[in-house]
Amino acid sequence: MDTANLADLHFVDSLRCEVVHVSGGHGICLSADRGVFTTYAATLFDAKTFEKHNTFALKGIPSRTRVSLDGTLAGLTVFVSGHGYSTLDFSTQTLLIDFATGAVLADLETFNVTHDGVTIDNPDFNFWGITFTPDAKTFFATLSTGGKHYLVRGDIAAHSAVVIHENVECPSLSPDARRVAYKKRLTDGNRVRWQLHVLELATGRETALSEKRSIDDQLEWLDNRHVLYSVPSADDGSSPSTDIWQVAVDARSAPRLFLRNAYSPAAARGAGP
Repeated sequence: MDTANLADLHFVDSLRCEVVHVSGGHGICLSADRGVFTTYAATLFDAKTFEKHNTFALKGIPSRTRVSLDGTLAGLTVFVSGHGYSTLDFSTQTLLIDFATGAVLADLETFNVTHDGVTIDNPDFNFWGITFTPDAKTFFATLSTGGKHYLVRGDIAAHSAVVIHENVECPSLSPDARRVAYKKRLTDGNRVRWQLHVLELATGRETALSEKRSIDDQLEWLDNRHVLYSVPSADDGSSPSTDIWQVAVDARSAPRLFLRNAYSPAAARGAGP
């Protein structure tokens, strides 16, 4: 990806999205039609021509979305009730979408979830933040239940998932599928903040990144050494606009501004590291 002139590369097209992601030549746009009664929709589109393929209604406020590396699947999360992750007083719906047909393959709440070999069967399940393996057969996501936040690994064909780590929100799998970047929830009294971390899947070792601001976003891997994320343009968070920042996962390099006035970054995968 050539980043030399990113400050000059701004494109506007017919899509108006609350959240958007592209990969494998396909994209998904989660949108809001605000009026007397606000409605929400998801649109599948061609990432090169922006031609719309399928549009379907959503049951709530758009939150997160990701497309698999091969462009065959999408995952999306909406708030059915509530509008943020800083409390536990919300309800989400997280769906898997087939790009070829535009059909919903599954609602994650129908999956069988196990923790240490025991099936979890709680009524307060909330999933969000899907990220796919390169073969689009497996996903990782956050499961919130019983006041805790787990990283789960899901088998799409088997409609099952297993808990593999705790205190993980909005996971993002690295291009080499070896690490998961995420926001880790920290509490100070009644105040919630999120610190960016990376988890090595083979060892379970987690590392706090050098970004010290509270980041409420699902990270995007630029390559196997750097992640991207959005930050409110105003230091106090009062601005509705955001900028994209970049930080290395070595936990030493300082974060730096990547692109102003931007949101929902998506990195095209090439032959680089």
